[in-house]
Amino acid sequence: MRNQSSGEAMNYAQMNGFGKPDEQPVFIGKDILELLSSSMYVNPLSIYREYIQNAVDAIDDAVSAGLLESSDAGVIEIDLDQSGRRATIRDNGFGVPNDEFPHTMLSFGGSEKRSTNARGFRGVGRLSGLGFVQQLVFRSRAAGDRYVLEAVWDGRLVKRLLLSTDADNDLSTVVQKTIRINRIDSQDYPARFFEVELIKPRRISNDKLLNESEIETFLAQTCPCHFSPEFGQGQEIEKLLSIYGCAGRSYGIFLNGSATPIYRPYRETVTYSETKVANVSELRTFNIKGIDEGIAAIGWFVHHEYQGAIPVSQGIRGLRARIGNIQVGDDRVFSDVFPEERFCSWTIGEVHVLDPRVVPNGRRDAFEANVHLDNIIMHLRPVVSEIARECRFSSQRRNRRKAFELREGKVVEKLDIIRQGAISENYAKAIKVEIGSLLMEMQKTAQFEMFDDDEKAVLKNRYAEIEAKVDTCIKVDNGGGFESLPKRHQELYRDVFDLIYDCSANQVAAKSLIDRILDRISSVVFD
Repeated sequence: MRNQSSGEAMNYAQMNGFGKPDEQPVFIGKDILELLSSSMYVNPLSIYREYIQNAVDAIDDAVSAGLLESSDAGVIEIDLDQSGRRATIRDNGFGVPNDEFPHTMLSFGGSEKRSTNARGFRGVGRLSGLGFVQQLVFRSRAAGDRYVLEAVWDGRLVKRLLLSTDADNDLSTVVQKTIRINRIDSQDYPARFFEVELIKPRRISNDKLLNESEIETFLAQTCPCHFSPEFGQGQEIEKLLSIYGCAGRSYGIFLNGSATPIYRPYRETVTYSETKVANVSELRTFNIKGIDEGIAAIGWFVHHEYQGAIPVSQGIRGLRARIGNIQVGDDRVFSDVFPEERFCSWTIGEVHVLDPRVVPNGRRDAFEANVHLDNIIMHLRPVVSEIARECRFSSQRRNRRKAFELREGKVVEKLDIIRQGAISENYAKAIKVEIGSLLMEMQKTAQFEMFDDDEKAVLKNRYAEIEAKVDTCIKVDNGGGFESLPKRHQELYRDVFDLIYDCSANQVAAKSLIDRILDRISSVVFD
């Protein structure tokens, strides 16, 4: 092929005799429907997040149109009917007008939300439930509409047609065969609403699509729920986020007719186990500047006692990402930013992304890579370094406390051996030397520079108490309970008991054995 000068270049289609690209029909295969309705959503519970995302956008639209006073007047209700195997998500937002309903329901990836403040913008989220149910139903009307319209997807027929190898393999044909739009009696419906009904969802691992507990736990972590009144820092965080519009706006999401909305899982304490509970303390906030101008992200985290990895069941661990106050990814979305990944699971905090050029991927489990995301990650490093430093300090303090308690326990064990009075004088002197060394280490630990004044005071008091016990014990002369034995027998027994203690890895068990021997000896009559 000869070299062509600028202006003479031909596109590929022209060179091969196909004519201009815009003269060729564009074919969209039916498999795209499977990708949009099933393959994009690994966690089935994600479909609830998608429908709530659309619901909060509709509430915002209603507020903008003056139909609701504020987002606080917006209500999202989720009703689960386990016996009838149905789930319904309804909001009192703007609704879809009758004249727009058919076009909206039959559009794929044509959302008008792109380049707006809306959370959803790809126009495919409403299909998220299609791969998990026998029927998927949408109903709506807007203010002033006379009728309620509904779109009914036949999920079983969709699956059959997607598996079929017949000639009808284009998207348009499948949609025409599997969806119908009806006008229904509107007397039992609100004047303005939108609802999604999931009919006969699949039974997936613990029937999670109708499992009230699992749904509430998932929504509490991922959706724009209010902070709990039991989380004192929540009001301060909401006040900070309110400056940035929908970034931190929360909504009333109610499950199964409850009068109390679903609350985010953050509380004043962190429960590590039944016996180990830590207190949440200082709230820290930060903001991240964009590459050119404005604020790219704002965030918060709370310091606590950093006793280790927070259990997953608490639903609060990790530095989590949110856009429009809806979570992106999981608790490990920023784990790579930490100098040690393990500290991510010790952390409690959120990053609210404001830069519209930082967008979640289609599955909303991560972000699309670009320089604006890199900018946020770069500025997060000094933030997480502070958290990591606190984690290390806490670990060091915890190790010092454990060392103090371990030595304290050893002192008590050795005092018990001395009080028993069954060992030789030389062995008792050796134990007293060991006790002295342990006391010196305890005194040094109690003065550890990373302890605050209160903790130092507590440890110093404990040291003073154990030191007093040592002084009292050493002054007591205990004959060991066999003073009546002949002297040769006493010396023999003491030598044996010294050996038992010397050869035993467990001093408590050794003492228990010697106590039993002493009991037996006391009943023996010697000549």
